[in-house]
Amino acid sequence: MSYSEYIQHYFTLPDCIIFLILNIAVLAVIYFIFHVYAKCKYEDPRAMQHEFFSLSERYYELIFSGGSIIGFMAVYYLINRFVTSGPFFRFWDSYKDYLLLVFMIISIMFNSLCDHILIRLKRLDKDEMASIRLTGMLYMIIIFCYIKFIYEDNNYDMFITYFLTLMIGRFVYFDASFKDFIHCIKQAAYNIPIMLLGLSHLGILCAYGYSTSYLLKHNGVITNIFFSHLYMIVAIFIMHFVPEIHFKGKKYDDRNDHRRPKCKKKSSKPRRPREVVDEEIDIDIEMIDL
Repeated sequence: MSYSEYIQHYFTLPDCIIFLILNIAVLAVIYFIFHVYAKCKYEDPRAMQHEFFSLSERYYELIFSGGSIIGFMAVYYLINRFVTSGPFFRFWDSYKDYLLLVFMIISIMFNSLCDHILIRLKRLDKDEMASIRLTGMLYMIIIFCYIKFIYEDNNYDMFITYFLTLMIGRFVYFDASFKDFIHCIKQAAYNIPIMLLGLSHLGILCAYGYSTSYLLKHNGVITNIFFSHLYMIVAIFIMHFVPEIHFKGKKYDDRNDHRRPKCKKKSSKPRRPREVVDEEIDIDIEMIDL
């Protein structure tokens, strides 16, 4: 299979449209889960809306960070596979380890392009952004474990080594205190359910793709996962307008702009009635003769 046939396969009609529709359907289910959770957690409409968009944007960032990392690995794999002769091959064969570091920098720029220009994430602060990116690295480690131990492919060991080095360098640095590191880990732990939804989304796509031969095993698992993330990003770009339109125009009373947990369990212990006791107050007035 030539390079053009290799790429053309993933954009063949109607297979690519069906794959995109499947992405949109799965994303709609994820929106529904976020909406139910936010509505259960907060009774106030403003707080519920903020929670929904916070969950959605954390999910977007998870897919963006995972897709950008998988992307540069897929490019590296494709160059190794199709560039086998010529001046560029000699240059690539001599400096490919250094170019992999350049690809890492490009992937970081692509991630910033997605969450600042393609879909601007306006509701995440710096701590939330850092925590979801740390969760994204755990997301990638699970994918690598699948490739290494379940898919049983040892061709990506170098990628895993580079990625683990990048992860350690990103979150362990000389001026970071242990307290800050633990705080970041705790923040990332809150994103585990979102990561599980992302892995489920990816698993559904891969199961469908391999069962219908839309994703070809001989094309490389990294390439298939990259194209799955690419379709996920396109689906997010199409669907992220839907919640905005749904919540747009809803007016809320500013006097009720506070958060109240709706699903908080009530105590089963009965409240003791307050006893009202009438007490007679005797006031002794002492006359002082001046």
